[in-house]
Parts: sequence; C-alpha cells; structure tokens
Amino acid sequence: MTAAEKLYQLIQTLPENQINEVLHFAECLYQKQLSPPQPLPPGTLTGLRGIAKRTGSAPSDLELQAEYTDYLTQKYQ
Repeated sequence: MTAAEKLYQLIQTLPENQINEVLHFAECLYQKQLSPPQPLPPGTLTGLRGIAKRTGSAPSDLELQAEYTDYLTQKYQ
C-alpha cells in the first residue's frame, strides 16, 4: 500500500472538520513547495551572530567572575 493510499484510507474515517484540517495542511505544504525559500531580512537575530564574540582566547572562569564583580560594583555604587 502506498502512502497516498494509506492516507486516503485514514482520511475516510475522519469527521468532516478534521478532513478540512488535513486538507488545509496539505495545501500549505503544496504552497511551500511551490515558493522558493525567502532570504531572511536584514536585522534579524541571525544577522547578529558572532557580534559579541571576543577577540583572542576565551577568558577563564575566574576572569569572568572578576569582570562580573567589577561590573556589579560599578553599577551599584
């Protein structure tokens, strides 16, 4: 039995409202297949990938803790 035949057989057992949902889903898949993927517009989060990357090697845990302590000290003085 092919996938189309199995799908047809399963759909025959569904109530009308669920058949409409399956039809809507199939139409969405069909439209998605017809339209080429759209490029992401500038300004999306993917465009920001790597923006906060540090130059050089990554700091150690102690350096990060000291940096955060200094930040909090300056913030709440």
